[in-house]
Amino acid sequence: MWHVHISSLFLTLTLIVSPRIAFSKTYESIKGESSLAYHLHHPLHEIEGASRDFVCTVDLNSDTTHSKIHVKASVVSFTTGNSNRDSHALEILGAFRYPFVEFTSDSVRHEDKGYRVFGNLTFHGVTRPLDFVVTPEYLKGKVRIKGNFVVLLSDYKLERPSLLFVSTANDLHIDLDVMAVGP
Repeated sequence: MWHVHISSLFLTLTLIVSPRIAFSKTYESIKGESSLAYHLHHPLHEIEGASRDFVCTVDLNSDTTHSKIHVKASVVSFTTGNSNRDSHALEILGAFRYPFVEFTSDSVRHEDKGYRVFGNLTFHGVTRPLDFVVTPEYLKGKVRIKGNFVVLLSDYKLERPSLLFVSTANDLHIDLDVMAVGP
């Protein structure tokens, strides 16, 4: 018992004295408590859909530039609550040819209100660079990460859905709300 306390004290002092010693913790999203949602505007109504069944891993590192975020969701896991609309969306997205939407970060930079995440988003078979801000909230044994960003459907070679011959906006708004548990 005494040995454990001395080891802990030594580790604490080492981390304070030597900032070059790195730590890393990996958090994984909790299905059902996390959501990946989208919002699309049509002149006649708003379209909102979400997935609560996706994988997100967050590797937090003492050197934030080496922290990583990886999100992968099956396209068929998104639902708007309207089965006709969801079926049409799966056709437009080519869900069988491109079954996943995936984001992998390259680096993370601390900013005033959170962290700016830089990486690549692969959607509909097209990979493009993307950066956005996330804000972490640390809870007992968990971390909650929230963020949002906008992508253009045309950037991912997607046909804009239409209703009564009127197309939706090109802007697809994405909200990320991840509750993750760590080691």
